[in-house]
Formats: sequence, C-alpha cells, structure tokens
Amino acid sequence: MKKKIIKDVMKICTFIALVNLPFITVTQLIGIDTFLDSFNNPDFYQYFKSSTLNLETINTGYIVLQKSSHPDFSINPGDTIFYLKDEGGLMCREIYHINKHDSIRKYYTINFDDEINDETICEYQIIGKVVSVIENNVWNKISLKIWDASMTNLNAAALFTN
Repeated sequence: MKKKIIKDVMKICTFIALVNLPFITVTQLIGIDTFLDSFNNPDFYQYFKSSTLNLETINTGYIVLQKSSHPDFSINPGDTIFYLKDEGGLMCREIYHINKHDSIRKYYTINFDDEINDETICEYQIIGKVVSVIENNVWNKISLKIWDASMTNLNAAALFTN
C-alpha cells in the first residue's frame, strides 16, 4: 500500500513537472517579471519569428516584443527597439542616447555594425522594445506557443499571480 502511494505521488509530480516545463522554459528565456506581467497585460506582449522580417540586426530565432502601449513602457540606453521609419519600413536598432527637451524625447541609435546612426527617432515612431531574442528550436517554439495560448486564451493569471 505504501509503495502504491509513493508511486502515485511520483506520477503526479512527474505530470505537474511536465505540464510546467514550457512555462519554466519561457520564464528562463524572458525573465520572471516579464512572464508574470504578460498574464496581467497580455495585449502588450507579442512574439514573432525574426525571419519573417528583413532585419539587419536579428537574423534567427524568435523576438519577444513589449509594445509601446504597455502602461509601464520605458526605454533606456542599451534597449533594442522596433520603430517605423519616416519613409516607411520597420527597423530594429539599439538605443545609445536619449535627449529630452521639454516633453519631447528624441532617441539616437546604433547601426547593426556599431556605428552611430544620424537618424533621430521620436516616440510616436516606436512600436515596442525587444524583451528577448530566443533561439529557433522545436522546444522553444512549443514553449512560446503554449505561453501565448495560455496568456491570451486561459485564465492562467490565477495560477501565476495573486
């Protein structure tokens, strides 16, 4: 009888571990704060495969983006942002300097080859900032899909937040 109980407990623990492995993986890839925040603010996070865009800076994998409409959105030097160019087109660059004059912020970026870019970016052009760039492999793809589905379709916030 005691062996059966131990065996049943082990099965339950194994099941719980396997069910949570994708969430553990995503937590390691994007960070615990972003993971928990994604359940409170699911509309402000998006992931996509970088090869679907023609980017100079990020060639492979998945990109997790925090949208600029997020209530706690902020940009600091060193952050990588997605923005729309004045002529059209999507760009991805790293911020190296922020100039704030009155209530207007202008962002200065570094090109993919670490050269300072002459173009200044205004806040209205910014789509979001890169939270994480994730390697393209089967397990990461499955984990991201489960995270996205649970974030948008389930009440998983009750499981991961107070």
